[in-house]
Amino acid sequence: MGQLSLPIADPIPGYRFIVFFNNIIMGFQKVSGISREVETEIYHEGGMNTSVHIFPKYCGGERTLRMEKGVCRGPGHPFCLTGARMEGPLNLIVMDNLGTPLKSYLFTGLVLKAWEVGELSAEQNSILTDRFEVSYENFTVAT
Repeated sequence: MGQLSLPIADPIPGYRFIVFFNNIIMGFQKVSGISREVETEIYHEGGMNTSVHIFPKYCGGERTLRMEKGVCRGPGHPFCLTGARMEGPLNLIVMDNLGTPLKSYLFTGLVLKAWEVGELSAEQNSILTDRFEVSYENFTVAT
């Protein structure tokens, strides 16, 4: 029996990335919520008690991208306009330690869902952050 051989490659670091929106660089310190799922339906075939059939139903629910960045002086961030549909794609590029692009995620059909100012605390010496949630209809992955 033949063995399955997978290409051996170094894992991609998750700490170097750039977010572009309409070809404008948007620096974020955290991005999460990149996922794809499908709901399934289980079917029990009559007379067969030892197995089931699994069928895909539809493409899951709402998909939300969560992003966090430090607050800067100057005009407000364009992602503060909650409820607005964003014209154009959002591109997330992950790079290696030399800045060479390794993977790219392109998000389309964007709606600004939420904006939140991070915690203000007189007991900690931390940076004030903005948190954004953006719902997306679809995304593609390029390597």
